[in-house]
Amino acid sequence: MEKINMGQAAAFTSPNPLVLVCTRKENGELNMAPVSFVMYTSFNPPMLAFAMGRASNSGENLRRTGKAVIAVPGLSLAEAVMAYGSCSGADTDKLAYTPVELQSLEDVDISIPADSRAAFAVSLSQTVEAGDHYLYVCNIDGMFADGSKPALFAWDGYTKAAPAAIS
Repeated sequence: MEKINMGQAAAFTSPNPLVLVCTRKENGELNMAPVSFVMYTSFNPPMLAFAMGRASNSGENLRRTGKAVIAVPGLSLAEAVMAYGSCSGADTDKLAYTPVELQSLEDVDISIPADSRAAFAVSLSQTVEAGDHYLYVCNIDGMFADGSKPALFAWDGYTKAAPAAIS
């Protein structure tokens, strides 16, 4: 075996889970950012965690409001996921730049893409410094799913969004 860096490690461990962190900006607009550093952390109570770069607008929104929806994007969102990951919501209205159809969830005030396989309404429990990222540990307040929709995954060191192939 040879030594590798983190980018290479991500490519070697593909596919990686892929979610869109949906938050509200200060002006009330919806912001969505793709994240692959995500995991369940507890069944009781239901919790999950994800990591985002320290300067991320979505992370700032979550710390400010304490709320987000973590959406598992469907196949039609591959282009939008890549576009949303290439700019900051701090200075860009991502939905105006790359529009997607949205849907509402029961008792949740943050919309998500209509083509989502699953969604988790979360509230922030804890923020942990993790190198150049923050780890957000969240309580899951609501869970929603549409099993008819295939999910996207991150491939090749996060350079591509595509479904997982089962052989």
